[in-house]
Amino acid sequence: MVDTGVLLDRAGLLLAQGRAKDAEVAAREVLAQEPYNDAALALLGRCAFELGHIPDGMGFIREALAIRPEASFYYYLLAYGHYQQEQYAPALEHLETAVGLQPYVAEYYGMQAFVLLAQRQWEAALEKANEGLALEADNLTSLNARSRALNKLRRTDDAMETMQDALAVDPHSELTHLTVAWNYLEKGRHRDAQHHFRETLRLNPNNDGARSGLKEALKSNVAPYRWLLQYSFWLHNKGKKWQTAAPIILYVLFRVVSGALGASESTKGLVWIPVSLYLLLVVTSWTIGPICNFVLLFHPLGKHAVTLSERWSAISVVSALVAGLALLGVAQVPSVAAAVPENVSLELAGILLLTIAFPLGEMVFPLRWKGLLRRQRAAMLLVALGLVSVLGALFAPVLVPIAVVYGIGFILYSWTGIFR
Repeated sequence: MVDTGVLLDRAGLLLAQGRAKDAEVAAREVLAQEPYNDAALALLGRCAFELGHIPDGMGFIREALAIRPEASFYYYLLAYGHYQQEQYAPALEHLETAVGLQPYVAEYYGMQAFVLLAQRQWEAALEKANEGLALEADNLTSLNARSRALNKLRRTDDAMETMQDALAVDPHSELTHLTVAWNYLEKGRHRDAQHHFRETLRLNPNNDGARSGLKEALKSNVAPYRWLLQYSFWLHNKGKKWQTAAPIILYVLFRVVSGALGASESTKGLVWIPVSLYLLLVVTSWTIGPICNFVLLFHPLGKHAVTLSERWSAISVVSALVAGLALLGVAQVPSVAAAVPENVSLELAGILLLTIAFPLGEMVFPLRWKGLLRRQRAAMLLVALGLVSVLGALFAPVLVPIAVVYGIGFILYSWTGIFR
């Protein structure tokens, strides 16, 4: 029989090497001999975290805590599980308990800083990160949290200096490269961000944050997407109130400007400018993501970053846009217009196809109903109504009234979508 201490050391080493499944096997061997070994239960929880099974991992950690309630590290692990599930209040409570039990562990303060960052409490996060660094000057978690907080506070030079310090401590830290990459991306330096996202993926090919970030950085090669992404970062940093107010402010501004221009005979002809700009902003914000994903399908790196659902979403959105524009273009050809029956409307079909591109961008592929968010189900219903309306415009005029229902649904969907 293998000594449980040896098995635990082996499990810890395997986990450090990224071999979570092998580490899990070793930890279970320990528990088979000692069912109440809290260290083995905690290690099993960490393996579950690494494999993405957060609730299961938290269950193991709670079992370990029941056996050894004075272990501060277990509270830290429980806090990490809550953080991964975006349950920030209980995460902070468990971290406070961990600090109370053992106040000189820099990692606990670094984790507190990350939770506060998730709550957009930039100053408080910076304070906690600095507390961690006062205890351990080269603690990577605290360094990364400090860099992110400084970046959010627009203290760019300090953030860059902290990033360099973190890279000097461990140039092969995936967390540090990920932090550097997101900081660069938020500052609009998407090419620098791409380098560090790729380095993160080289160190850990399964890092979802790096894969998602690389995709955003690659899409930022397209200027309109880059501008919208910077606007998104700015809005996110402002908080939820601004996220709700910004679309309303933009709409009111559009109405004021267009109304002012339309009130005077000398400027009435310029009303099309704010109207066009506003429509361009709305259409771009809805479709630029799928369009950029479509472009990535032909990129040597991007095609591996796009998920199956994003792939089909991009293809469907671009197909709807191309088909809609094609129908509108064909409808302008005099010979075609003369040959089209009176009860067929190519223009209506084209417009409908263009609008269908909006909800298509929200749909999940392969198509299913269960497990979807409310807005995704609404998108499916809206696309179905839109396609029936297109068929009515082209082949069955009796179905055209459905286009009215679709139009009402589309307006409601668009307006609620602005605040998402």
